[in-house]
Amino acid sequence: MDRNEAKRVIEALLFATDTPIAPSKLKSLLGELDQKILRQLMTELKVEYERDGHSFSLVEVAGGFQIYTRPEYAKWVQELFRGKRASRLTAAALETLAIIAYKQPIIRGDIEAIRGVNVDGVMSTLAERNLVAVVGRDERPGKPILYGTTPEFLRYFGLATLSDLPKIEELEEYLKEKEEEREKIDQEIDAELRKDQIPNHGVQEEVAFDKTEGGQEPVPDEPIQQDTIPGPADPVE
Repeated sequence: MDRNEAKRVIEALLFATDTPIAPSKLKSLLGELDQKILRQLMTELKVEYERDGHSFSLVEVAGGFQIYTRPEYAKWVQELFRGKRASRLTAAALETLAIIAYKQPIIRGDIEAIRGVNVDGVMSTLAERNLVAVVGRDERPGKPILYGTTPEFLRYFGLATLSDLPKIEELEEYLKEKEEEREKIDQEIDAELRKDQIPNHGVQEEVAFDKTEGGQEPVPDEPIQQDTIPGPADPVE
């Protein structure tokens, strides 16, 4: 397989998947390519899409690569996926998510000790949104469940890996800003929809070709505690 054919195969795989493809997965499918060549081909595809003015772009996110629709075409994609926009995360959910991101793996009791409130509702919302998941059992008596973030968490917030997380004191604000960016883009697209007389159903920011069945209603905000979140533990791979 020559270089150009390999690039076209990679492109076909990217269009066929609804989740980011890890470089290791691509290499396993194209075994004769080494990691350096694979990276070069991904860069070439990214440049080609930008240079040729395609309606999509290649994004490195959540430890892999995925094709995304450019924001200026998002309103048309929304017409295809009307009514499926996930609701915005609450302040309580963002605070809980920040704790999990930096202290993972962590048990529910430790999250509640840090926040000072019950987190059952928020944890259910985060799990339903596939932002957190069970990652194991703690060694303490009763072997309580350990939670950690998911690849969807990275994708949702535009992070390539957990090492891209900002400092602990900046994380909650970072997550909040990301949510506000999504809301701003939604509002801009809503305005375009009204201008073009397209039924207004809202849309997320730069839309990935994969569309999940979101729309979970967040639980009401719990009281936000002012306690400082303890420093980061080693993230779960």
